Amino acid sequence: MDRPVNSPETMIAVIRRYGILPLFKSSIPGWSVEEKTAPGCWFDTEGVLGPWDWKIEAVQQGDIAYGRFIGGKAAFATVDWYRHLMNWRRSLPVYRMAVGGRYKASTKSDRLNKSMGPVILDAINKNGEIKAEGIHGLFPTVKKNTYDAVVRYLQMGTWVVVGDIERVYRGPNLTYSGWQRTSLTSPDQLFGPEHPEASAPAWARLFEAETGSGGNSTDCSPEESRQRIISHILEMVPEASTDILNKII
Repeated sequence: MDRPVNSPETMIAVIRRYGILPLFKSSIPGWSVEEKTAPGCWFDTEGVLGPWDWKIEAVQQGDIAYGRFIGGKAAFATVDWYRHLMNWRRSLPVYRMAVGGRYKASTKSDRLNKSMGPVILDAINKNGEIKAEGIHGLFPTVKKNTYDAVVRYLQMGTWVVVGDIERVYRGPNLTYSGWQRTSLTSPDQLFGPEHPEASAPAWARLFEAETGSGGNSTDCSPEESRQRIISHILEMVPEASTDILNKII
């Protein structure tokens, strides 16, 4: 039985135990940090920020990915399981648009992802990390919710994760009430190459492939990676619906 999440340390331990874990309640009961948080420690309790704040420590571990990559919503993943997710998601044509892959962009959102995604990703890879204001600078005439949607697309494609989160202290007394600033990076730069002896950076090797998985950093095919993730979640959460997992993984 999991120890209730009541500190950054217990939250990180639960994330590492599950390998992939959403922050908020999802369509799979029991599979979230929120549901594993001790009573009185969730951030809607007066004076307690809980996991909303503790996720900063989780991100700063350096071996835990955080971003909107499960159903477009916030989730955590340890490096091993995130590499499997990369192996699967980067094999899909819809996400390969971000690196110039061929895909018929038939909807408005697809066209935005195809045109803006590579620009944002290129800026992240050139700078190592980029903050929200940096993304706004790339598209000064585009509304924030538009480029936020493209960033979410890049996170779903496993091209981008949260790099760091800073607490923001506001007002005359410099009070912290949960306001945060987030920067973005690539998981390739966050985790580094799987094989350190490789001379080329991981992201460069991944981007060279025009077809296929575009970065099979595991010992199996993209579909095998997907099935390993689903099997692992079912092992950790037996009551999970296979149909739902097939939709969100």
